[in-house]
Amino acid sequence: MRAGSPGWTPRTQDGIAVTGDGKRFALLNASPDVLTQIARTPALSPRGPRHSPIEAVVLTNGDLDHVLGLFSLRESTSLVVYATDAVWRGLEASVFLRTFARFPGHFRGRRLMLGEEIELEGPDGSSLGLRIRAIPLPGKPPLHLEPIGSDPGDNVGLVVRDELSRGSLFYAPTCARIDDPRVFDEHDVVLFDGTFFTEDELVSLGLGAPRARDMAHLPIEESLPVLSRLHARSIYTHVNNTNPVLGPTSARARVLDAGVEIAFDGMEVTP
Repeated sequence: MRAGSPGWTPRTQDGIAVTGDGKRFALLNASPDVLTQIARTPALSPRGPRHSPIEAVVLTNGDLDHVLGLFSLRESTSLVVYATDAVWRGLEASVFLRTFARFPGHFRGRRLMLGEEIELEGPDGSSLGLRIRAIPLPGKPPLHLEPIGSDPGDNVGLVVRDELSRGSLFYAPTCARIDDPRVFDEHDVVLFDGTFFTEDELVSLGLGAPRARDMAHLPIEESLPVLSRLHARSIYTHVNNTNPVLGPTSARARVLDAGVEIAFDGMEVTP
């Protein structure tokens, strides 16, 4: 990509913004690239001094790639952060929350109860026009929180439902295995973990010893047969920079030929 080879396009880290009305937004995780992503997305631009259309962030786990962007949102506007009890315990046991809050009430923490659909709200308590439900997915605690232990709420997928259109999205950026494909096929769109293409991707490239499952990621080679059979529109997201699907390769062709898409910066999905 850096050499300018045709067909290779740079991407920022995984980051999703959802909205019910096109004016007020929630982020699903907050990547370290969030400021770049906001700058490239006109709908997320401030519409006045000390304003942001981003009113909430929903965390799928406590991975640094999912929470570090919160510090870039640490300005003088309030924010609601949603997470499971397990993720809150990890954040509360670190200096993260004490560092993030600039003033009393700067951010409001809301707990996600596994399997329970709730209404997403902004800092003023009003509805964002979206409902969300956390579904436990096979995963692992992040390295910096592992001493706390393991819990079903350590890693979740998020079902986001638009109250107006009733369209629904399933977002699963980290998933170690698929136990029941029907969980995904109930929705219009599935954004699924596309971190690695093969189980031994890092090992074969000489970039590390961990295999995909050691990092709680199901490789595309194994998830593709499942996603290709779904009725939902299926899109791979959370793609690592070692994954060959990022360029004009046979791996990319294999995914697209199966009817599954690969996310890119600026991609818009509507019900």
